[in-house]
Amino acid sequence: MGLWRRRPTRVPLLTKRHRQQRLQWAREHRDWTMDEWKKVAWSDESPFLIHHVDCRVRVRRLPGEQLLSSCTEGHSKACGGGIMLCGTF
Repeated sequence: MGLWRRRPTRVPLLTKRHRQQRLQWAREHRDWTMDEWKKVAWSDESPFLIHHVDCRVRVRRLPGEQLLSSCTEGHSKACGGGIMLCGTF
């Protein structure tokens, strides 16, 4: 049927108040000129993980195959490392 078990998509938890505040901000700034927008600094950050996000690797194996190299994975403390990149424009 094309159905697969997957982890849920992660989305920001926005309350009704958050949505109202975002709409209000957008309405207050919709008529800004290009010169006004040039004074704004936008920033964002993105994490890049070296290993799996949830630290859970799933394999399919038969009984007795748990130590085969195709059914094992090396690990490091706290699921490995990562870096966080931040940028502003």
